[in-house]
Amino acid sequence: MFPSLKLLFGAALLMLAGHAAAADRISSETAAAIAQKSGVVDQLADFGPSMRAGITTQPELASKMTEAQLGTVLKAFEAAYAPSRLSADIDAELVKLLKPAAAKDALAWLESDLGVRITALENGATELANDPEKMAAAQKLLERLPPRRAERYIALMKATGADESGAQIVLNSSLGIAYGAAAALGSSPPDLDALRKELEAGRPQMVEAIGNTYIVMFASVYQDVAEADLDKYLAFAESPSGKAYHKAITVALDVALTNAAKEAGRQIGEAGRAKKSQSAA
Repeated sequence: MFPSLKLLFGAALLMLAGHAAAADRISSETAAAIAQKSGVVDQLADFGPSMRAGITTQPELASKMTEAQLGTVLKAFEAAYAPSRLSADIDAELVKLLKPAAAKDALAWLESDLGVRITALENGATELANDPEKMAAAQKLLERLPPRRAERYIALMKATGADESGAQIVLNSSLGIAYGAAAALGSSPPDLDALRKELEAGRPQMVEAIGNTYIVMFASVYQDVAEADLDKYLAFAESPSGKAYHKAITVALDVALTNAAKEAGRQIGEAGRAKKSQSAA
């Protein structure tokens, strides 16, 4: 018996819808290229050591754990925050979030001579942030800037959402440390959403503080970028594609770090249950 025309028509519509959805998405290769060229991939190796330091340098956390518990937490952090794992999650999110047109414009910017130069300057900002003397020099430089130049930095921060993304990274790192510690010390799995809600309460103050810090850093990072080139960067950042790109990168990193916290908690919980089973046996 042949299928009805109605069923055939329905199947055809589903196939067309599937093709349309695929055409409206970027490939995983494009997502990986954007993540790599944006500089975000170069930052991923810092998260594991940062999580380790967050536990080992806080006596109120480390002192509550046995040597075995601490080892379990650090091992879970190393695995959950591995650059390859974070990178895979970021790529997967970019596929979902970025439309082909915005991705094309973002790649055009990132692959341009100016885009490559600015990305390289931004990648070197971590060293600046960790050097009090260089930050003090950057503050003095900011105070000497013409008003228009300082205004461009403020506009650039707002257009790229650097203050919001910076705060999100700090919040996610704090969340991962708190969640990992709670998973190791608690008798039941911690509530990740409750921990996030608690940390989110201080977000507005954190965004403001990080925004002020970024403005100081911009004064140093972009000091050799010509006014015309800075305007080109701002024009891209304020364009629909630029806004979509920066938002997608921020959201993708947020998702990757949240997933890492969940995975670390899962591994710590499993290790704890396995130890209890061995003790019971």
